[in-house]
Amino acid sequence: MEWKDYAAEISAVLGLAGSPIAITYSMEPPAAAAAGRHRVCEAFLKAREGETIDLTAESSSCRGGSWHLGLAERPKGEGDKALKEFLVKGEKLFCSVTVFHRAQYLCAAPPFGLAEHVVLSPMQKAEFEPDVVLFICNPLQACRLVTLDNYATGIPPKLEMCGSTCHQAVAYPVVTGELNVSLMDYTSRRMSGYKADELLVSIPYHRFIGVMRSLDKCTAGRAKFEVPESLRRLGGRGPSPEV
Repeated sequence: MEWKDYAAEISAVLGLAGSPIAITYSMEPPAAAAAGRHRVCEAFLKAREGETIDLTAESSSCRGGSWHLGLAERPKGEGDKALKEFLVKGEKLFCSVTVFHRAQYLCAAPPFGLAEHVVLSPMQKAEFEPDVVLFICNPLQACRLVTLDNYATGIPPKLEMCGSTCHQAVAYPVVTGELNVSLMDYTSRRMSGYKADELLVSIPYHRFIGVMRSLDKCTAGRAKFEVPESLRRLGGRGPSPEV
């Protein structure tokens, strides 16, 4: 269970407030989880502070979140009509049902049928190997995570920054294997109590292992900033190291 050791190490390097969050699609429930029903965006905050949340079709209290996580089908009939009216006339996040349709069509589809449980845990306590490691962090910490991911591959992330928070932070990286950075959707950010400088970085676990291997080699981790002698001979100092 190396992810438990990784949690303390990456938290210390980045100076995180709270824990990285392990997110796992599981066929079985965790041994213990917080009681009650939970909204996905609020469950992130609870998991960061130490709770294990088991989201199922029954325990997810947000119908949209259940759909975007692949735990329940999209509403049909009157439910679909109510959803569209809410998004256009209530939340006012889309100017028309056509724009809403376009946004859904152009985004990755939810992982329907993958598993019955979406388990969110503080990573140092996670019972299951993560599918995705989620960070609630500030822009500087996000920059360091993206740089550490890019260090060994040079492959830029393909970000998907539209749609619901749960789609951006969970479904998209699960379905595509891509690292994602999310500013969150405005309604969930406003209602759930996130700080103004907080955003989300989601890293599929197979990529997160590369992040950990980069910590001692990259200046976004623990490596020391140095100016090579070849640059010194040219009379250049290079960019100033981060203070």
